[in-house]
Amino acid sequence: MKRAFPCLYLVLAAFLQVCTLSAQDMTGEPPGRSDEMLLSDAVGFLGITVGMSREQVLQVAESGELITVPKNRDVDFFPVEEREILTLSVKPEVPFIYLQFFNDLLYAITVIFDERYMDFYTLSDSLERKYGEYTNLTPQWRQWQLDRVTIKVEKPAVVKYIALKDFLEAASFDGSPEYPDMEKRNRLLEGL
Repeated sequence: MKRAFPCLYLVLAAFLQVCTLSAQDMTGEPPGRSDEMLLSDAVGFLGITVGMSREQVLQVAESGELITVPKNRDVDFFPVEEREILTLSVKPEVPFIYLQFFNDLLYAITVIFDERYMDFYTLSDSLERKYGEYTNLTPQWRQWQLDRVTIKVEKPAVVKYIALKDFLEAASFDGSPEYPDMEKRNRLLEGL
């Protein structure tokens, strides 16, 4: 029984690499649609890629043999900001896959692996083989910066895909909000 777990790691890692399909193949539409603010270049997990619509994600999830789509799949809603979170799983290896949408487009995927089946170093190695050497690291995480998507593997066994810049632009978040007394604010910042 103990010998089966290393084989399971290798099979799951290989499956991770093989199953990632391009968003264009899934949608049948050319990239750069005007209503798609997020462009993913097929970055994601088990065929679910950053930039897909909620409907496309559910089609991929329901058509796959591995992914479980629970009846109560909507975790939380943010109606003012038009954000929503969808949860899926791959039992028992991946108890939680959190998918975050804005304006019906997927901008973040968080995959939480069960440590009994997958570990930080196996995930890091698989991502490094697929995307090359990481661009940043700490003792707790490794990060890859692709064109528009950041991939981060964190201890104990979590992988995150996020198109943060695109999300912030789509959500119209301004990085430098106006304050009533900008001069005072600038003086405070200079005093750091």
